[in-house]
Amino acid sequence: MELDAAIAELEQLIATLELDGDERALLLLQLVDAIHRPGLARVAAGELDHPQLHALLAMYGLDAVEPVDAAEEALDAVRPYIESHGGSVELLGVDAGTVRIRLEGACVGCAGSAITLKRGIEEALREHLPGFSEVIAEEARFADGPALPMADLRRPVFVEVAEEASLAEGELRPVTADGVKVLLARHTGEVYALRNGCAVDGLPLEGSRLTADGVLVCPWHNCAYDVRTGARVDDEPAAPRLTVVPVALRDGIVKIAVNVA
Repeated sequence: MELDAAIAELEQLIATLELDGDERALLLLQLVDAIHRPGLARVAAGELDHPQLHALLAMYGLDAVEPVDAAEEALDAVRPYIESHGGSVELLGVDAGTVRIRLEGACVGCAGSAITLKRGIEEALREHLPGFSEVIAEEARFADGPALPMADLRRPVFVEVAEEASLAEGELRPVTADGVKVLLARHTGEVYALRNGCAVDGLPLEGSRLTADGVLVCPWHNCAYDVRTGARVDDEPAAPRLTVVPVALRDGIVKIAVNVA
């Protein structure tokens, strides 16, 4: 609704209440004035960081979020994906759109880390952090400086399963890699992979529906999962999630690593 129309409708509503002898009309005006006048006065005075102005903006979801808080919110959105592969991510700092993080656990030195950054962390940061430009990842280190030993860390072994060009947008395709059943999904141009079995009872997900928002709807129980993270996105967010399988795209070939998923 445009400002002029909103003002006119408000005035008409107040006039109607006054004609009806409803004292709530005066109370309504007093409350609107008490809420908005202090904040507008701070704007006029150039006091844009005053708590009263922030309180008013927060009522309308317009209050600016600190970059560190926005970055943490973004990482929280992808932490389940990273943790499902034995890794973790820590926010080190945010400076003028550049986000520094530390990858730990199975993510350290892993060939799939670059993929995780590109499709998970960077996507979430672009969505949640205004002015985001790049992410710089550091590997975990001992207190005295050397990098963590890599010999005992599990590395993903990628297996070819499909040609990227053959996957249409919105398509769901069951494949098998090293005897493991996996469901490929094409969403907004990216390819994702999930263990092909509903988290409720393991029934295959062939016949599932993939929405434009990237929600995978199970054909058996109608439960809904985020195709990117495997997390439940329906009315049972704490229910078991689908297992995400790392994906690599090389020379037009889709490869997945079932040995770490």
